[in-house]
Amino acid sequence: MKQKKLIALLVVLMLVLTGCGGSGGGSSSADSKTLVIAIQDEIEGTDIQQIGWDNVVHQLIYSPLVTYNDDLSKIEPCFAESYEVSDDGLEITFHLFKDSKFANGDPLTAESVKKSVERMKEISEYAGDVEAIEKIEVVDETTVKYFLSKPAPYMWASLTSNFGGVVNADKAKDLGKDEFNRAAVGNGPYMVKDWQAGSQIVLKKNPNYRTANPDVKNQEVGNFDEIIIRFIPDEFTRVSELEAGNVDVIYDVPAASVKNLQDNPDVTTYDYKQAGATYMMMQTDAAPLNDIKIREAINIGLDRDALADALNQIVSPLYGFLSEAQAGYSADKEAELAKQYKHDSEKAKALLKEAGYEDSDNDGYVDKNGKKLTIEYASPTDKASSKAAAPVIQEQLKSIGIDLQIKEYEQAYIKQLVKENDYQMASRNYVWNDADILYYVFTEASGYPWHDAAVTKTLEKARYTNDAKKRQKEYEAFHDAIFAKMPAVSLFADNYCIATGSNIKGLIVTNDGRSVFNDVTKE
Repeated sequence: MKQKKLIALLVVLMLVLTGCGGSGGGSSSADSKTLVIAIQDEIEGTDIQQIGWDNVVHQLIYSPLVTYNDDLSKIEPCFAESYEVSDDGLEITFHLFKDSKFANGDPLTAESVKKSVERMKEISEYAGDVEAIEKIEVVDETTVKYFLSKPAPYMWASLTSNFGGVVNADKAKDLGKDEFNRAAVGNGPYMVKDWQAGSQIVLKKNPNYRTANPDVKNQEVGNFDEIIIRFIPDEFTRVSELEAGNVDVIYDVPAASVKNLQDNPDVTTYDYKQAGATYMMMQTDAAPLNDIKIREAINIGLDRDALADALNQIVSPLYGFLSEAQAGYSADKEAELAKQYKHDSEKAKALLKEAGYEDSDNDGYVDKNGKKLTIEYASPTDKASSKAAAPVIQEQLKSIGIDLQIKEYEQAYIKQLVKENDYQMASRNYVWNDADILYYVFTEASGYPWHDAAVTKTLEKARYTNDAKKRQKEYEAFHDAIFAKMPAVSLFADNYCIATGSNIKGLIVTNDGRSVFNDVTKE
């Protein structure tokens, strides 16, 4: 009898050891039913309607009714089984699956969607994204209809994002804002199990989840019982944890580590671009930058290719104000601008001469009436690519005779300087997968002092143009209008990288950086 028990014990021990062995990337982070992810920043909260920025945690907790496909060319069903838009763009109808539920098992009906949107309009800082929805009608238990005040194609960016996920508004009311923000109830593939502040958040599988997303094979519950998201601020620690097999997926791979990880057979990397632009805003109200010739000289005095080389290709040169990771981007317009504003030192010097600036004392800098052309540049300490770019830009502008003085501040302070119009030239950037972000950068709606009637007109027309091709043309017209005034020059789009162990299969990373985990498995 004891011998049989001993044999049985040995069999169990062998099974346990086999189950913990790992394979592929050599991950020892957990068994095949647990996925471990490392990210840089701890979340603000889990309630998508109370926070100002999101990340992969929220991608797992929430599911929007619709989603962009991977190249932003089409809007497809997601949590909704299907949807329709009226010909005039004023009515959007969503059809839910029968017996849809929140992650905690509460019924998720058309009324739930209505309450979620109403709550978003009431408390979210992104309420303006859905301001065009003037009425929501519950047609029946599984059908909800939005009535818009005017066509609002810009709204799709929000509806397809994590902010378009359905929040259990009744549960939020019962728990109160603070408690709900600790463990919000959504409709995504995972739900909050435990949030250990300063360390990690553990998500467990939502047994009620399903999706109509045609781009994934697994349209039901996730393949992992739990997903652990660890908060690891130090970028090289995230890399070493991946290489050691302690985590399965890392975000925000540092540029210095990308090549090594790409060459590592035990690692798979996924690249995508900033859905936006990093640019320099310029003072147009006071000398010397109130002279457009000087602003034009700066634009063509910059060698964006050389800048990208100096930054080890962690950025991609950008001449316009939209990247390929944004809806509304035009490759033709970007190519046109690249040709029109290509690097040309001699032409830049000629423009400075037309503005009255020449190097009269042969010190390498141009001057006017004995005063050197000096510009103060506000550069961020907390955006790595922009910080690294500043001294390169300084040297490039020095080559055409401009004395660029770098002043470093945190991004939030630079933003405030620009709002107060208390700057000469400042590093700025934005991220949003729709071109409508330009409306909140270059019009009076931005809260910034610079705006122009012709620029505002093109952006207002674009945000209410339903046809995608016509809308793209409007953003081409925007570029014509803004370059006629040139209050800013674009520099680059950041190149981002996600890395996984080679034993992690099925991850989808879209061109604007969304991570889709439905088909992910760990071998």
